[in-house]
Amino acid sequence: MIIRDFSEDDRNALRNIYLVSRRQTFSWFDTSGYTLNDFDKDTEGERILVADKDGAILGFISCWLQDNFIHHLFVHPAYINQGVGKALLSEAIAMLNKPVTLKCLRRNENALAFYRTQGWQIEEKGEGKPGDYFLMSYQ
Repeated sequence: MIIRDFSEDDRNALRNIYLVSRRQTFSWFDTSGYTLNDFDKDTEGERILVADKDGAILGFISCWLQDNFIHHLFVHPAYINQGVGKALLSEAIAMLNKPVTLKCLRRNENALAFYRTQGWQIEEKGEGKPGDYFLMSYQ
């Protein structure tokens, strides 16, 4: 598996991963309004890294560079628990200035457990349109 920069050829695969993963993960939301095009608007202006294994796109991470903020980390459900998220997160941390931050929905217990195992700390609690979240940081 390699982690590389996004290319336009990746767009359809990433749209699919974003849609399928959110529908599966966010079971407490009404996800019926999610569309493939959500990826385009939700990552606009961000740097996107892609996990690629022999041409198969396994997942992605998108970052808002100006704020050293990780906005999205999604792995295709078929590749969860195979080191994809860890590899993407490590590469993003390496390209950003510390501290790096992200928001994780409080109800997303699997993601919270993952970030904690990777050394992330909860800095504060917040409320937002998609739900209550934790602001987390990596020093």
